[in-house]
Amino acid sequence: MTGHVLIVDDDEALSENLAEIIATLGVETTVARDRKTALALADERDFDVAMIDVRLPDGDGMSLLEPLRARSPFTQSVLVTGNATLEGAIAAVKGDAFAYVLKPVSPSDLLETVRRALAQSALHRERERLRVELERSEHRHRELVESMPAFVLALDERGRISTWNRQLEQVTGYAREEMLGTEGAALVGTDEGPRALPIKSGAAREVRWRRAEVPGSGGTSIVYAVGIDVTDEREMLRRTLRAERLAAVGTMAAGLAHEIRNPLNSASLQLTLLERRLVRGDGVDATTPIIRIIKSEIERLERLLRDFLTFSKPRPLEAQAVDVGELIRSVAELIGPEADASRVKVAVEETHDVPSVRGEAERLRQVLLNLTRNALEAMHEGGGHLTMRARKAHDLVEIDVEDDGPGFPEELPVFDAFFTTKVQGTGLGLSLVHRIVADHGGTLHVESRPGKTCFTIALPVNGRS
Repeated sequence: MTGHVLIVDDDEALSENLAEIIATLGVETTVARDRKTALALADERDFDVAMIDVRLPDGDGMSLLEPLRARSPFTQSVLVTGNATLEGAIAAVKGDAFAYVLKPVSPSDLLETVRRALAQSALHRERERLRVELERSEHRHRELVESMPAFVLALDERGRISTWNRQLEQVTGYAREEMLGTEGAALVGTDEGPRALPIKSGAAREVRWRRAEVPGSGGTSIVYAVGIDVTDEREMLRRTLRAERLAAVGTMAAGLAHEIRNPLNSASLQLTLLERRLVRGDGVDATTPIIRIIKSEIERLERLLRDFLTFSKPRPLEAQAVDVGELIRSVAELIGPEADASRVKVAVEETHDVPSVRGEAERLRQVLLNLTRNALEAMHEGGGHLTMRARKAHDLVEIDVEDDGPGFPEELPVFDAFFTTKVQGTGLGLSLVHRIVADHGGTLHVESRPGKTCFTIALPVNGRS
């Protein structure tokens, strides 16, 4: 046991005996012969227990209770007297004495009284330590809540506001006193999406709240919410998206103008040449090739316009189950004559046990036709091999379109609108392919090197999203 006991008694022999007995508890003892000495010692250090004789040379021991408590509020005073009276006992109770014992006191009773007094003093000290620590913790909590550059509020078990931090005061214009006790559940909602936070001036801020529920008493809970003002962020996002859309429109307009200019120029020159030959009276043999060229350029313009409209205004999918094997075989059959003309061998690898995908068969066929025709054009008339295969990969079906043509550098932006390496290309084919695959919830990946180019389409299995 630890502690420090002050013994105040003018009887030297008795006080020494008391000190010796009390020291057996393992505590430190100090002896004072009168009130003045006792108070001087109390000024110097803190005592846990004071054993005070009621009669002292310089006054009543009872009068020491108040000044000792003022110097050390945790000191437990034990009054010792050889002449007990009812008045004395009442005064001891009023003075908040811990105990009132009579001389002579047995050592066992003395030790038990001191032990209980020491425990009481320790209990008071621990309670005070916890109180101070709680105050410090609450102060730190308040400082944290008030200094956070975010909105912090708390809702009691009835959904009323019990905390409204400084940031909320400054931004909304509503003082804490105005908001405490008012309905607050509607402010934070139940999801994490942005919600309108009213401003006293009549405007509103968009705030994204994060909630945490802490269990309270009686099965209720307290809600703590931290909010981030996303008004400026969302406005910046809107501006960025608007700027990106304008930039995309500008890019597409420039690309479209560039692509249209070439066939228009060609058709214009051919029309001039045709006019001259007609003026000279040239016959059909001289004018027919020019007419074919003009017709070809007009068809080129029509393809460009069709691809552009398809790219810029995609229509909603009319999705249904699509048999991947049948899809691949139909595309292989369609491109057969073109492949024969280019001396390219087309192979369809076994597609058994490949599940169907959910989508629009005609648009997926357009994807494969674009990829296979690109492959045929890449191999020109030098011949080669074109392979289509399908396989199941977890919840996806992967379709490969692979050729052994010259390939291209993988850093080329082949999926960008109007980018093309073809002389007569519109630059929209692979962009359309990418768009259609994305509309089906899939992905498109390409690997290319000399001798091998492989486009891989990954589509969700039918019934999966």
